[in-house]
Amino acid sequence: MDNKTILVIDDDPGFRLLLSKLFESAGYRVIIGEEGQSGLEAAWSHKPDIIVTDMDMPVNDGYKTIQMFRYDPEVQAPVIVVSGTVDVRDTQRVLDAGASAFFRKPVDRAELLSKVAELLTRGG
Repeated sequence: MDNKTILVIDDDPGFRLLLSKLFESAGYRVIIGEEGQSGLEAAWSHKPDIIVTDMDMPVNDGYKTIQMFRYDPEVQAPVIVVSGTVDVRDTQRVLDAGASAFFRKPVDRAELLSKVAELLTRGG
C-alpha cells in the first residue's frame, strides 16, 4: 500500500479499533481522531491519504468535520463516511457536504477496503 495513511475519526473506541485492525491488516498506516476537532488536528500533523469518519460525534459532528476538511488547504484527502446514524435517504446530503463515499454501519469490510483502494488509485 506504499505506506498510505488512513485517519479514522469515531467517538466509539470499539469501532475505531475494528477499523484500525482492518486497515492495518490491509497494509495501511492508521492514525486516530476521537472526534472532529482531534481528527482535524491529527490530519494537520500526519497528512492522511484518506479520512474515514463517523457522523454522530461530540465537539464537531461529521458534517462540520467534512466541511472543515473540504475547505482546509492543509488537508487534501478524500473523506469516507461510515455511520449508523445517517439514514440511506441522507446519503446525498453526506456526499453534498464533501464526502467521497458513504457506508452504513455495520460496514461491509470488503466493500470499504475496495473503496479505499479505488480512492487512493484515482486520488479522490
